[in-house]
Amino acid sequence: MKTHFSCTLSAAALLASLMLPAAVMAKDKIVIGEQNWTGAIAIQHILGEVIKTRLDGDVSYLAGDVPVLLSAAAKGDGSVDVLTDIWLPNQSAAWARYVTGGTRSLVANTHPYAGEQGFYIPGYLQDKYGVKSIYDLNKPEVAKLFEPLGGGKAQLLVGPAGWESTYIGQIKAKDYGFADKFEAVSTEASVTYAKLAAAYKAQRGVVFYAYTPDWIFSAFDLRRLQEPAFDGYAQDNKKDDPLYKADGCWKFISPTVDPDWLNKSRITCAFPDAKVHVLASAALQQRAPKIAGFLRNVAIEPAQLNDLILKIEREKLPADVAAKAWVKANGATVDQWLAASAPTVSSSQ
Repeated sequence: MKTHFSCTLSAAALLASLMLPAAVMAKDKIVIGEQNWTGAIAIQHILGEVIKTRLDGDVSYLAGDVPVLLSAAAKGDGSVDVLTDIWLPNQSAAWARYVTGGTRSLVANTHPYAGEQGFYIPGYLQDKYGVKSIYDLNKPEVAKLFEPLGGGKAQLLVGPAGWESTYIGQIKAKDYGFADKFEAVSTEASVTYAKLAAAYKAQRGVVFYAYTPDWIFSAFDLRRLQEPAFDGYAQDNKKDDPLYKADGCWKFISPTVDPDWLNKSRITCAFPDAKVHVLASAALQQRAPKIAGFLRNVAIEPAQLNDLILKIEREKLPADVAAKAWVKANGATVDQWLAASAPTVSSSQ
């Protein structure tokens, strides 16, 4: 009897020893949707690094267009668990469908960062010549500041070809009244940044479209030109948008819709304020509550992103290496994110 009991204990101990490593080593598998602009890439790798090193998760990345990634994350099946850089109001339709209404299958972080976009000039121009408002570009003496070396019409760098913001820049030049004084020049970001660097070196004028976060805001002193505040979308395709207003300041007609888009569009205000969120599948609350709580509490400052993007974009540091160094250097910030308890996902969310 004693021998049988001893054998039973030994067998149980052996079984436990075989099972324990598997249980201990089991990790939550987290798939982060891979968006293709540098700000999103930076956040993706910061979150991935924290999940791997502080929450013992198994992280992978899946590239795709934002609508596809949103749809996959909303399924809650683990095909995509996290999206890192979702802009409102740009994604207001998806937000209504997945976050605040519809399926309510995605959960936003509590503290989004503020994204800004508009026309920017070097700080020395504002300090020396008092150029502060978009309407200042109507003044001939101000427009002259932005003429290229060798003469010619002043240049407004509106952005890459095909971007919606590039068309918007041309519409604004028309409706603010300075289109006759400026040539709208479409340039890729790298060309715009090269022109900015050259202007800085020569202390000359340059006015261009940009958005935050981006590395140029760490490398240069830049000032956004003031515009009237956004008060609503006036175009028909925004009638279901909460920001729709029949007589609003923003009526954008796409060139893909109407060849007379420039004349039929009217924009007399700034871009609407943007809030940029991390979204996570609500299913993570049950599957990986600690990771879900961390994602809900993430709060990244744009200035921090500017510095990180600078390292990735201009210094060519691999994103995962840059993020690893950032997490190590910002331990107190990461500790604050991790201090949150797991969120409770309710039907009222």
